[in-house]
Amino acid sequence: HFFSPAHIMKLVEVVRGSDTSAETLDIIRVVTKRIKKVPVVVGNCDGFVGNRMLHPYTSESTLLLADYGGGEAGLGVSDVDAAVGPKYFGMAVGPFVMSDIAGNDIGYNIRREKGLLRDPETGEVGPNRKQMRYTELGDEMVEKLGRVGQKVKKGWYNYDPKVGKGRKPLPSSEMQALIDKYSAKPGMKLSEEEIIHRVLFPLVNEGFKILEEGIASDPSDIDIIYLYGYGWPAWRGGPMFWADNAVGLRKILSELEKFHAMHPNSEYYCPSKLLRACVSMGMGVQEYYNNGHAKVLESVVKSKL
Repeated sequence: HFFSPAHIMKLVEVVRGSDTSAETLDIIRVVTKRIKKVPVVVGNCDGFVGNRMLHPYTSESTLLLADYGGGEAGLGVSDVDAAVGPKYFGMAVGPFVMSDIAGNDIGYNIRREKGLLRDPETGEVGPNRKQMRYTELGDEMVEKLGRVGQKVKKGWYNYDPKVGKGRKPLPSSEMQALIDKYSAKPGMKLSEEEIIHRVLFPLVNEGFKILEEGIASDPSDIDIIYLYGYGWPAWRGGPMFWADNAVGLRKILSELEKFHAMHPNSEYYCPSKLLRACVSMGMGVQEYYNNGHAKVLESVVKSKL
């Protein structure tokens, strides 16, 4: 699984199936390194490791606009991107610029395949949405406004071919009007730190769940995936290293519990059992693995690797 833009991003997720031989894995690793890429072996699940962790991050970013984005005083698209991006947290780009680059139709089609979209004929919500915390903001921007991203010069932002070679994000009054439609009024700003907690703590939590399920074999593998595939700031050491050493797992657990109480229908805020175990034992997740505690976990949860 290569990462876009493939000529720049070095990561390749090597997906190991239940019948994949050790010899096959060795060959794939050699070939991947020969083309100057970084291979990381992962198990098979929806989104593998990197994109699966990305889902709560992008979902909550959009939901923040629905919760707090109404009117001039509300949280804006650029506020979220600024908090996550190079000037504050340090990601190469924020979630909305990233989505515009990749194409907003990709996320839209994934939601359709998952049965989350509203039926345009019957008006009924998708059969798999159920009580899920959800906003149709991202659906309408694609369906009705055709704002699929940089390739059509409009997405979460506008793009002018005469400005920054058509890649500089520019504010969009059309998108602000759509955000106003879906958000509570008046909206309110959040601090950069609040935004980081809301969108990156569930990403880390998903990393813990991936380890729990045996989709990744070590926290450092997740860090490598995010450093080489998603523009995570190298000086923060990857999401699991950041959680262990910069934030602290006790704080992450406490914040996740608070957010889950606020939004019980956002499953990604439900704390991982592995996260709870690490906190109760007073150790970071990398220390947990280094000390061999993961072997106990493997006896309970069958690895998918």
